[in-house]
Amino acid sequence: MNTIERIEVLRGPSGALYGSEASAGVINIITKKSEKKSMTVGVATNSREMSNYYHFDSGKDGKLSAAFDANFTKVRYFKWDDANMSKYFGPTQNYSLDVDYEMDQNNSLNLYLDYENTNQQFKKFTSASGPFSYLGIYNVDRKSASLTYNGQNDNSNYMLSATYGELKKDVTSAMSANSVGSSKFNFWNIEARDTIKLDNNNRLTFGGEFRTDSRKDSSIDESSDQYSLFIHDELKLGEKLLLIPAVRYDHHDSFGSETSPNIGATYSFTEASRLKANYGEGYRAPSISELYGTYSNPNLRPEKSKGYELSYEQEFGDDTAVKLTYFKNKKTDAIAMDYSLAPNYQYMNIEKSSSEGVEFEIKHDLGNGFTVIGNYDYLDAMNDKTNTRLNYSARNTYTAKLMWTEPVKQEWNITAWNKWYSDYRADSEDHSINTFNFVINKRWGDKYRAYAGIDNLFDKKITSMRYSGRLWRVGAEMTF
Repeated sequence: MNTIERIEVLRGPSGALYGSEASAGVINIITKKSEKKSMTVGVATNSREMSNYYHFDSGKDGKLSAAFDANFTKVRYFKWDDANMSKYFGPTQNYSLDVDYEMDQNNSLNLYLDYENTNQQFKKFTSASGPFSYLGIYNVDRKSASLTYNGQNDNSNYMLSATYGELKKDVTSAMSANSVGSSKFNFWNIEARDTIKLDNNNRLTFGGEFRTDSRKDSSIDESSDQYSLFIHDELKLGEKLLLIPAVRYDHHDSFGSETSPNIGATYSFTEASRLKANYGEGYRAPSISELYGTYSNPNLRPEKSKGYELSYEQEFGDDTAVKLTYFKNKKTDAIAMDYSLAPNYQYMNIEKSSSEGVEFEIKHDLGNGFTVIGNYDYLDAMNDKTNTRLNYSARNTYTAKLMWTEPVKQEWNITAWNKWYSDYRADSEDHSINTFNFVINKRWGDKYRAYAGIDNLFDKKITSMRYSGRLWRVGAEMTF
């Protein structure tokens, strides 16, 4: 968290600019740039795991700056009541290095290295309530590296990036104590893009990327290549209307080509009220793991989606903001895990599915540091082929949140929220549950921070919803 500057949530299909994984939206994490030399040490623990972490920032030294992070986590043993296998438990360690080099005022290089090692286990039982059968292993070794060049001139911002990733897994099969599977995954990704300022009201972004994936083990040696081209325009028409048309072309060596258009529009009635509309299409070819893996299905077809969204936003002075959104998404051949085949789970295509709903949010500043937020979400997620609801979705979700931040020094922050689910579909049954949660944060200047919180304070449990009861967490960190 020390490296994060802000997080942007882009709603709706965004596959034209961000690729095949962005069929429903994008979570864009923007990291901080080094400013001054510092060291942060932190500890955290909760009902499911404990960890300690370290962050070192070199500050900017001439043209060079760097940040190094290390995290050591131990996951506690846990098993669902209806499962004959525990979740993975044991240690994980992660290291990352982020280096920036300013070649000159307009050109820079970024090198990012990341390494993760997981050495965990799981317990297997003869049945959910049966005796212990054997102890399995789950070992993962993951490495990734990226090198990015950024440049700019008076009318253009351009980027060229190359990324390599490698993952090795050793897993004792949950079906047999004697079955150990070792597999290796690799990928290369090269992306180039340029944003040109055509005039004060028009910015055009275009680019392309190439990716290759492979998997090797004792019985599988498969690879796939795909490339994409995209163009994205931001066009301001007058003072009130913003149009964002975009289109992406994807070609996969096994599944052929697909074109995915997108168009968004924002009309501002005033500075405090606006109407947003978006239509987008998405395309995702099955991954190497989905085609040739533990739960693979070599007969999978690519997933295609179409989505519509209409949203109205209104602010009333500086105290109150409301937002109302209608959305509808349709998917063809959605890729999902078929849990009905337990214990031999397998990926499968849902021939036709859809999700339609309404979201409403209101936020009001009560003064003296208090803010209240209310949300309501209505969702119909359907298998249109069988005319049945999709599992693991709630038809109604309500959230009421109260936040308080100390007005003067802003060193105390307390957030409490209650969340209700009704008609939550799991295992072909509907469930309802509500949980009360809170978290308390305390800062002492810029050097010390501590927090404590509880999710599901009143210990509500519904196993099929994967609500396993109360979850507590505490932590502290020091920066010097």
